[in-house]
Amino acid sequence: MGASGQWTAGVLWVVLASVLADSWTAYQEQPCCRPVSHHRVRHHRDHIREFSCGSLFYRTLYLNEDRNTLYVGAMDRVFRLNMTDISQSHCERDALLLEASNVARCVSKGKSEPFECRNHIRVLQPLGDGERLYVCGTNAHSPKDWVVYLNLTHLPRHEYVPGVGLGVAKCPYDPADNSTAVWVTDGNPGGLPTLYAGTNAEFTKADPVIFRNDLYDFRTGQKKYNFKRTLKYDSKWLDKTNFVGSFDVGEYVLFFFRETAVEFMNCGKAVYSRVARVCKHDTGGKHILSQNWATYLKARLNCSIPGEFPFYFDEIQSVYQMPGDTTRFYAAFTTGASDGLVGSAICTYTMDDIQEAFAGRFKEQASSSSAWLPVLRARVPVPRPGTCVNNTEALPDNVLNFIRSHPLMDSAVRHEGDAPAFYKRDLVLTTIVVDRQFVDMLGDDITYTVFYAGTSAGEVYKIVQWAGGGGGGSRVADVWRAAGDEPVRALAISRRLHALYLATDNRLRQLPLRACAHRYDSCVRCVLDPYCGWDKEVGACRPYSPGLLHDATNSTPSICEASAPLKTVRAGYGQSVHLAAYGKTPEALKDQHVIWYHHSREKGRYKINYNWDRVLQTSERGLVLLSVTESDRGRYECYFGPTLIASYNLDIDIHRCTQPSKSQEYKQVYSDWCHEFEKYKSAMKAWESRQMVSLANIIILIPFIIEMKISYLLNRIWIEQILYFRRHP
Repeated sequence: MGASGQWTAGVLWVVLASVLADSWTAYQEQPCCRPVSHHRVRHHRDHIREFSCGSLFYRTLYLNEDRNTLYVGAMDRVFRLNMTDISQSHCERDALLLEASNVARCVSKGKSEPFECRNHIRVLQPLGDGERLYVCGTNAHSPKDWVVYLNLTHLPRHEYVPGVGLGVAKCPYDPADNSTAVWVTDGNPGGLPTLYAGTNAEFTKADPVIFRNDLYDFRTGQKKYNFKRTLKYDSKWLDKTNFVGSFDVGEYVLFFFRETAVEFMNCGKAVYSRVARVCKHDTGGKHILSQNWATYLKARLNCSIPGEFPFYFDEIQSVYQMPGDTTRFYAAFTTGASDGLVGSAICTYTMDDIQEAFAGRFKEQASSSSAWLPVLRARVPVPRPGTCVNNTEALPDNVLNFIRSHPLMDSAVRHEGDAPAFYKRDLVLTTIVVDRQFVDMLGDDITYTVFYAGTSAGEVYKIVQWAGGGGGGSRVADVWRAAGDEPVRALAISRRLHALYLATDNRLRQLPLRACAHRYDSCVRCVLDPYCGWDKEVGACRPYSPGLLHDATNSTPSICEASAPLKTVRAGYGQSVHLAAYGKTPEALKDQHVIWYHHSREKGRYKINYNWDRVLQTSERGLVLLSVTESDRGRYECYFGPTLIASYNLDIDIHRCTQPSKSQEYKQVYSDWCHEFEKYKSAMKAWESRQMVSLANIIILIPFIIEMKISYLLNRIWIEQILYFRRHP
């Protein structure tokens, strides 16, 4: 190959390298809503409050709205934080130190000192008197509990609470285990308050238990009733259980958990989600089940996508009940390890449907090799097993023997609606809280149920659900990158302060529920949030009030058309033009179908079809027009579903690229191209220092960029040839 050919090949390689260097930085889409120079990056942190005292594995949250205090259970500590602004709290002043008491023995059993052999606080429950707090921690694999004042000071000796000190069966041995507990003040035998808990009661994790502590008269310190628990080492009652929630509801305490499904054993191994029920007034049997529950029942929770072959989300991860509303439970589920794909769903259950399942038929297995089948109604003794009675010790033996061998119900608890309120593949939900938002639409009032679901990737999904004609609906309103890449371990919500609190292993954060101006700078995103409305007079997003634009149900496609900005873009003949839809497509809109339209003088309004020769779509749904001509001028509109989100007026300057006629003009063109080439080399050096490249953007945009670079190269060669012939006529 000659010197000229080598030079040409070298330039081509430089051009290709500059393609790689340039592709990441040149095609980051800018938001459609305001000029780049005025664009303020969304998700900025001026409205987020943070508290951290290091990596203390913040896992347990308890909100006390009356005291404006968020209590946090962490490793070796309980914190009390100012709910108004958690960042104003102090690591030492606002903490109670509760270090493990027997670390050496824990280490001798093979556990790690930095994590497992510490005291991880897993239960925080108010005692009901408005002054004291029940606390239980792992205590280096030797559970221990305390009662302290709400200002996090210890009780004096004369206020000793009987039954407190040994935390076995009240909170777990292992800090990695899931457990639950609820302090119940009313409805217990003798009217005495006590703790109900679901946890592992042995170091070996062989004894999952639903437990009620001994009942004491706090005035005299005298024990009145013995503890009650599930049957030990009986897989029909509990088997490899992970507890996620417990609730005081009327005459019952309900427990939500997932466990190995004993009814599936003959077909392999599966994990099912359950809800279990015990009567608060249960005192056990007289001779049979004397230390155990005489009213314990459990039923499967069905959270599935309907169809000829329903798809089940079998593993409950979190459950929530809105304060003051005992009629509904909201739960987050994931797929099982054997399902072959990762996914999550949110399902709602009513108390009526739960009670209906418990009033149905029982399930039994006649022998170890038999299938599990419903029990004939004629074989169910009277009074019906599991029914709350005044004195369970008076129950006949046949009732107690039946419930001992038949704790499982045949029917599953169905979820509310035909399908889950939300489901998504490749997503792992970890925890959930729920809010309710009432919107006055000037005669057309709407009540939204708003789910906040934390994920294993540090996100918080805001999902809005509504009722209405056709059964209502639900959709993702927003996705917050709230915790970086850390899994969200716990969530709490304050309706009084309109704030969301989240916990990770390393920090706590406080986010406003009504972050309208902070989150949205476009009408189309603002109106989809149940808390927000678009003020078209000033072009800003505000907390909703009557008169603002609002469409969280996404039922009015044209609501934002008047607010969509029309931007003018000017380009020279033969240039390539990029029209952005969004800087980054919001998660809430990613499922929308995107269509671009062109209004031209020749064709009128028509839908744009993509092709590799002239028209490309970017990864963020933007439009790239290659080598524009006069026929490309006109208005371009971008629709996400039925909603107009961007509008451009493209003007083509056909006079900028006329052929030079003088030697000085050729030199000026040559100089301009040399300047452009220096810019490409600078981009290459910047790329080498950052070592960042987006393969997806390269694949999508490489034909366009190569065409641009080759055009530049040919133009440069053409100019050099003209100059050469002018110098050598």
